[in-house]
Amino acid sequence: MGVIAEEKSASLSVFPLYAAFAATGIGVALPGALLPALLPRWHMSDAQGGRLFLMAFLGSSLGALLVRGSLRTMMLLGGLAIAAAAAALGFCAAAGTDAWMFLYGAGLGATMTAISLIRQQQANRTGVEMVRLNLLWAIGAFVCPSLTVRALTAGIIRPLWLGVSAFFLLLALWAAVQPEVRLLPARAEPARGGVWRVFAAVPAALIVMIVLITGIEASAGGWLATYARRGGHSVADTIAAPTVFWAGLLLSRLFWSAKTQISQAWVVRGSLLLMAAAAILLVAGGATPMLLTAAFCLGFGIGPTYPLLLAWALHFERGGTIFFLAGVGSASLPWLTGVVSSRFGSLQTGLLVPTAATLVMLTLAWLAPIHGWSGESNP
Repeated sequence: MGVIAEEKSASLSVFPLYAAFAATGIGVALPGALLPALLPRWHMSDAQGGRLFLMAFLGSSLGALLVRGSLRTMMLLGGLAIAAAAAALGFCAAAGTDAWMFLYGAGLGATMTAISLIRQQQANRTGVEMVRLNLLWAIGAFVCPSLTVRALTAGIIRPLWLGVSAFFLLLALWAAVQPEVRLLPARAEPARGGVWRVFAAVPAALIVMIVLITGIEASAGGWLATYARRGGHSVADTIAAPTVFWAGLLLSRLFWSAKTQISQAWVVRGSLLLMAAAAILLVAGGATPMLLTAAFCLGFGIGPTYPLLLAWALHFERGGTIFFLAGVGSASLPWLTGVVSSRFGSLQTGLLVPTAATLVMLTLAWLAPIHGWSGESNP
């Protein structure tokens, strides 16, 4: 069933919501940025590392799906879940990581979805607001790799986890004292199909593209640092690879958040073409300039694609289900990348997974009626 927030949502201050959404960018990017240090610390293979991403993003999907009722309460519970899991990950041994990563992801999923739904109803222009929110998220993700310098050089990981824990504990406390914000039916029509009504309401190709774009972003963001380290690059390059990826994503969202005469459909098609070229360049390997160029271009292509696809889907159906489906991609592709890497003994081969997903998206973008999805008339 579609949902909207009550008018009371307007009483929530925008700045804390934006700050929290930027912090979720740090939270999502942190496991990938730390992965070169986490794998040896916890004695894990690539397949096991991929399972960490799987658990985190499965949790994120479930957290998104469970968002209903009070958005204020969902932010509170999400913040508490992140705070508890991040603190535990700073101290736990390898045996407990799966459960804590699942809880960590669930908290992030609930928090991001609740904030997205609130801002969707506070803003007059949903598409622009989705780009703006994801721009703030990208700022957090961009900052994240620079925070891992000490962890990657000296192996000191705990302060990062505890810092994340402290911030989201503060978010939970802030949410606890905010006015109630509940979800109401978006349209005066009976609820048919429950949360799974999205499959009847949203075009199948659009759902597939949303699943794949989040998976490509999660896989690249999660494995780039490890890929650079495995390729014999320096610690500086290991930090630079995910940094320029998130920088590309950040700059593209900043660029496309401005008013432009280019139609949204052509923005998506052009971005996917850039992504496909960058993904192929990335798996081709090579020296540091090639690696960083491919990472930047891949991020730049991803930047506007997810928020625009999400805004289109929200024209058909509102609610947490579409965020849940996005989380399915975020869970599946990083995990599959790790599985393929372990199976063939090559992370370069594993990165063929997001590359193939990019080519599938590019094909769908040219075959599907995406001008209609965006509400634009065909050229």
